[in-house]
Amino acid sequence: MLTRLLATMMMIFAVAGFMATHVSADETIHGKIESAGSGKISIKDGCGTVQSFSVDSGAKITLDGKKVKLDELTTGASVAVTTEKKSNATMAVMIAAESPL
Repeated sequence: MLTRLLATMMMIFAVAGFMATHVSADETIHGKIESAGSGKISIKDGCGTVQSFSVDSGAKITLDGKKVKLDELTTGASVAVTTEKKSNATMAVMIAAESPL
């Protein structure tokens, strides 16, 4: 009985571990654009940390609600960057920017 219980518990932990490593969690980072272009975007978050991401070729990019190209984004614009893990790299898959006032 104890052997069966241990085997069942090991199976549950193995499945849970497998699921945890294969689920891609999206994350959205908010901040100000430091630079954008050539397939990359760098933003400074609220803590002052600059983070850089490669931009996925199919990323949805908007500025003031209008679809734009990456190089049309302006430095200092407020931005929300949604990232996704793809092939062991964190890629920007959605960029929504608002022009500075």
